[in-house]
Amino acid sequence: MNTRYRAALPAALLIAFLVALHSGCGTPPGPVTDTTAVQGTGKEAPPASPQPQAGKPAAAGGVFLGKSGTPMAGARLILCSMREDPDSLYGVAKLLDEVPIATTDAAGRFEFSGLAPGRYTIAYLPAGVKTAVPNEITVSPLNAVDKSITPLLRNTELGTGSPYQARPWGQFTLMKGHTFWSMGPEMRIWNATARFGRQGPYFEIRRGNLWMQQMAPGTETKFDAWSF
Repeated sequence: MNTRYRAALPAALLIAFLVALHSGCGTPPGPVTDTTAVQGTGKEAPPASPQPQAGKPAAAGGVFLGKSGTPMAGARLILCSMREDPDSLYGVAKLLDEVPIATTDAAGRFEFSGLAPGRYTIAYLPAGVKTAVPNEITVSPLNAVDKSITPLLRNTELGTGSPYQARPWGQFTLMKGHTFWSMGPEMRIWNATARFGRQGPYFEIRRGNLWMQQMAPGTETKFDAWSF
């Protein structure tokens, strides 16, 4: 091969390559493989799945009964949180920002909607009672003790026989039927309905503590009024 032929060969190959490239521009691509389809090359992405619609607000309910088991119909129930007070054991009952309120039906059933899971107490107004409810109510005095009417008795519940009449207790009035826990020289509120103010609201005390319960959407609560 002479020198002139060797020099012309690369130029001829370059021209042939350019011609082939130009003529192939209009050639359709080969078939798309399964892998290319999964990656979306040459195909539109599938439409997005529809988002679920917002459902009914979370709710928790139950039944409100009197001491005798009679449904407490027409009562207005107000869900309250407890704010810790370092100077007392029970702190302050506080109405929630968006106050969940429920009214009991003829069977005493109630339902709070839109609540967040948590531990709550319930303030309530019996049927027919209409009064303003403070945003905050100090409940620590409910843990107060007094001189026992039977100082020789210990670890004994007083008042389970003849019901005690209503009596003042700190900021509250204990309604008829409350009981005390005798601790020798002293006694404390044990089971009672306590009224704040002249008409309420009312709180329930069980075994010396303000009634509290963990509540979450879907839970059922049995709430008893001790003195009604």
